[in-house]
Amino acid sequence: MSKAANLIFFLTDNHARSMLGCYGHPLVKTPNLDKIAEMGVRFDNAYCASPLCCPSRAAMASGLYPHQSGYWDNYFAYDGDHPSWHGQLRDEERTAVAVGKLHYLSNEIAQGFSDEVVTMHIHKATGDLVGLLRGTDEGVPERISFRNMYGESGVGEAPYQKYDLDVTKCAIEWLNNEAPKIKEPWVLLVSYASPHPPFTVPERFFDMYPLDKVPMPVQWDERSRPDHPALNHIRRVDCLSEPVDENFVCRTVAGYCGLVSHIDEQIGEVMRAARECGILETTRLLYTSDHGEAAGNHGMFGKSTLYEHSLGIPLMMCGPDIRKGTVVDEIVSNVDLFDTVIEGAGSSVKGSANKRMGSSLWPLIDGVRKPRLGFAEVHVKSTKDAAYMLRDGNMKLIYHVNSSPQLYDLNEDKFETNDLAHDPAYADILDRLERELRKIVDPEATDVRAKAAQLAHAERNGGVDAIRNQQNITMTPPPV
Repeated sequence: MSKAANLIFFLTDNHARSMLGCYGHPLVKTPNLDKIAEMGVRFDNAYCASPLCCPSRAAMASGLYPHQSGYWDNYFAYDGDHPSWHGQLRDEERTAVAVGKLHYLSNEIAQGFSDEVVTMHIHKATGDLVGLLRGTDEGVPERISFRNMYGESGVGEAPYQKYDLDVTKCAIEWLNNEAPKIKEPWVLLVSYASPHPPFTVPERFFDMYPLDKVPMPVQWDERSRPDHPALNHIRRVDCLSEPVDENFVCRTVAGYCGLVSHIDEQIGEVMRAARECGILETTRLLYTSDHGEAAGNHGMFGKSTLYEHSLGIPLMMCGPDIRKGTVVDEIVSNVDLFDTVIEGAGSSVKGSANKRMGSSLWPLIDGVRKPRLGFAEVHVKSTKDAAYMLRDGNMKLIYHVNSSPQLYDLNEDKFETNDLAHDPAYADILDRLERELRKIVDPEATDVRAKAAQLAHAERNGGVDAIRNQQNITMTPPPV
């Protein structure tokens, strides 16, 4: 069990685990994040609960997977109805402050933090209404705005980058002005909107990644991308059925790398301020992201799939009671952060009899190794039917409702280009993983339940026809 210490919890949006230097990317520059990993622990097999903003952020807050909480997609934002780690700390009269993007329901209701500073929540407290149409037979309309957003990748400046600068400024002000007043260990969540698309970045960042040097994604073109009904449906909704050319992909990758370096720079500014305040040595730093980004891999952009590029997240922590240079290979999830943050603040988790499936990461950090299964799920708008991930050791199952499964050996095939699901030699493994999955969730019944909730909320918001005529949301505008 760790001793209590202050925590600066850095959270970003859309940062794939593979897109950091410390995780082995050959080109992307992340010196400040690499320093956190070097000075502490890096989790090499961390996953989000669901690869989309609202369900993933709700899982981090509550420690619950979507099928447990009902936070299915970007309409069902965290609203305080389930206990949160920050709510428990606040109720114990501890300080848990949020600066930046939360993507919860609204700052007009109590969502658990002691204070919120320049927080960003779902659009108009309703979020993505169009996504509710997933529950209809027709599904979600095609969204050309999604393809166009990635087509904008290049030199420029997106609203999120200006917002990130505000987040950094406010976080530094809090460390300078408020932190010295607090005696008990505090938690400061510093949450950025980047590296969410559009991948338009200032020239100095874009020029860091020459187009002829950026590594091309795997199976990016029409000839090699996997032909699977569930993936083809996502491509159709995202207007990616028509292939993109090599320049489109190169600019996307370069812009994404540039945004990653931008956010690394912002985190470095907060780290520098903590050092100048004299608190860096006694404060823990935690970094993670809500989900990843395909960025052209498997002929996909965005997230919403259960491939490693969309589901795998960076997770690292340094500071008091964390041994430098520690690497944890065990499978972990962002639902584990509920227990981890509370215990790190010197408290004990309340409600041990509830249905949370996560567990504290402190034993793993302290060297107590215990194999764990990996699990995740997706019920979001570009998907026709639900999909689930179950990982045991190196073997990973992606189970699709109403479609064929996928199976990968991540030791031999870390980029997931060789689907073993139809290989008779792996039939027993496939069956075993599906049985393990069904111990956690009933895939078909949960898909029905999610779609019923989405349709019910569509009716509460004017009905299917009215929503179908609304503009599709590709990004939530930052607060003015």
